[in-house]
Amino acid sequence: MMVPFQYRQLSVVVFASLLTQVAWAADESSEQNYFQEFPVVLTASRLKQPQSEAPNAMTVIDREMIVASGFRSISDLFKLVPGMYVSYYKGSQPFVAYHGSTDQYARRMQVMIDGRSVYLPPISSVDWANLPITIDDIERIEVIRGPAAASHGANSTQGVISIITRDAGYLDGKRVSYTRGEKGINDISARFGRRGDTFDYRMTLAYRADNGYDILTAPPPGKSITQPQVNTLLNNENDSNQARLLNFSAGYHPNGVDQFDIQFGLNRDVQGVGFSDKNPTANANPYHDLIGNSGFLQLGWKRQLDNASEFSLRYYHIQQNQHETVPYFVLNTPLPGLIFQSAQTSRDEIEVQHTLSFSSFNRIVYGAAYRTDRFGGQTAFSQFPVTGFSGSFNSNEYRVFAHDEWRITPKFLLNTGAMFERDGMGHQNLSPRVALNANVIPLHTLRMGVSVAYRTPAMIEERYPVNRFFQFRTLYTGGAAIFRPLFAPGVLAVPDQVVTSPGVRPERLLSREIGYLGQFPNWDALLDVRFFSDQVSSGIHWNGFTLAFENEMSAAYQGVEASLKKSFSNDSDLTINFAHELANSNLSTLFAAGKSTTQPASPWISDVLGASVPRNSASLLYSQRFSKKVSFSASYYYQDSLQPYDRGSVDYQPIQRRVDVRLAKGFHDIGGMDGEVSLVVQNLFNQGYTEYIANNVFNRRSYVTFSLGW
Repeated sequence: MMVPFQYRQLSVVVFASLLTQVAWAADESSEQNYFQEFPVVLTASRLKQPQSEAPNAMTVIDREMIVASGFRSISDLFKLVPGMYVSYYKGSQPFVAYHGSTDQYARRMQVMIDGRSVYLPPISSVDWANLPITIDDIERIEVIRGPAAASHGANSTQGVISIITRDAGYLDGKRVSYTRGEKGINDISARFGRRGDTFDYRMTLAYRADNGYDILTAPPPGKSITQPQVNTLLNNENDSNQARLLNFSAGYHPNGVDQFDIQFGLNRDVQGVGFSDKNPTANANPYHDLIGNSGFLQLGWKRQLDNASEFSLRYYHIQQNQHETVPYFVLNTPLPGLIFQSAQTSRDEIEVQHTLSFSSFNRIVYGAAYRTDRFGGQTAFSQFPVTGFSGSFNSNEYRVFAHDEWRITPKFLLNTGAMFERDGMGHQNLSPRVALNANVIPLHTLRMGVSVAYRTPAMIEERYPVNRFFQFRTLYTGGAAIFRPLFAPGVLAVPDQVVTSPGVRPERLLSREIGYLGQFPNWDALLDVRFFSDQVSSGIHWNGFTLAFENEMSAAYQGVEASLKKSFSNDSDLTINFAHELANSNLSTLFAAGKSTTQPASPWISDVLGASVPRNSASLLYSQRFSKKVSFSASYYYQDSLQPYDRGSVDYQPIQRRVDVRLAKGFHDIGGMDGEVSLVVQNLFNQGYTEYIANNVFNRRSYVTFSLGW
């Protein structure tokens, strides 16, 4: 489906108006200024390009924005990206999705840290609470808004988050930080590093803890809900999180040609999970702790070649082990024993890449990668050991990719690229992308692009454990069939040893976009506008009638996003983001035809997926630096109401409005030391909004941070 007429018409009017209003800029800046002024991005095509020459719309969250936001959690930073939906299944379990329309696993966006994918099996999601870095380790984040499978492969269907950590040599000394605040906020970190002529290193040791959300003590205000809904309203008191981590980064640069890098990290995370359900018959996930231990090792080598060419080789290993001990209820009665579950995930990947510059008009990057994913899981019952389940799986995949940047004329740039992949399930996909960037007026660029991307089915979608809990509950009910589909009792997912959805195929997404990027030097402003139309076919959905994942869903997303960055002086900056999005799907039709158990949570909802996308969302971040090292920042976040498509009507999310403020005072040259003290207040006006489920009540909270370096 093409972009509806009103969107095409609006995009033409907007772009014509913009070009008319800014035509005067052609005489004020040379093309040389143009290429110097635009920020350089690294992620979109794997080439270093000015943002105006990238084949996708991009958002860059730099170090100054990270500090000004006052956020403690990495996932919260994506509230600063237009069209991004950030929420929490529990206080310890955040998730991030572009366009919304997701469950708590958010499987359609690639997430990388220094090029290392942290999008792990068996669910193919990101465990944001278990990442072995802190927010202070991040230098910048580049977010591709839209499909980028041509550069980064399957599961980049909605976009890519590329987290770039701070250089190994950024810290030459020591630094400690302590944060204390409401809701059990208690963070401490220590960093030390050394910068040398040929060798740099840094290390971080950190502890982070909080008590999650406030709980809902009464039904949501203004909601008319039935007593059964009240009885099954989930309580969320056990959502604390404690994380301990270590990460190390070092760089060896013996000459001006070679660069060798090593990184490793360890993380131990204890998440409070489970719910206190007022209807124990259905409670397969009561209060307990999910304990995770993870680690990674990454090695890299880059060599600068002649003619602005570069060769790079990267290897990484990721290991994650998790376990939980779960009490269990059947027919209002606690079982005499406990359920023990564990899961072990590992990934090894090696990638080679070569960048060539044939001339000042043409550059190409190409490469290949091989990946092995391993997963093992066990479920055991203390009273009936022989009834335990286990699974062990390997998945091998390879990919080859290439991207060409061709400057057809000084004003027109053509980006073309593609990736071929073969995944561990035997699927083979080719994901192409083409984009034309037209610099019709200096400092102002139009971009037109089209791409195709695929999402490989997650391991749990191919091997959903449909029979285990039927058998398990039958043990305790004298043969009565009590079946309720669950990943597992508890939190961990242990896929079935056999394929239970043999026909499931990759999802396909066709994306078209028109973009504008303009700089206004007289106003110290940068404007980014994107119109998009995305069509999903062969979408994967759960069919509760056949007890399998199938490919009969189709969906369409369309809308406009805008971002404005303005500097009022050298000491103040403003960033405004806005998104208007519409979505529709055939899920209601599938439900009516008996092909899906996903149904509208309320009679007024005509389309399940469309109702799960906030029609309008916005963010604003303002920062001001005063004299004597005093700084102030304020942010505002707005999100239209929505109904999470996999939740009941009681979890309807009203309009969200939130204001955060940060005030900081720095000091230096005190006995050879420098430091800062800052106060952050989140949700200043105490709106008390909910996130994803009704019991995630975000009330006002504040915390103070002290940091000292020498």
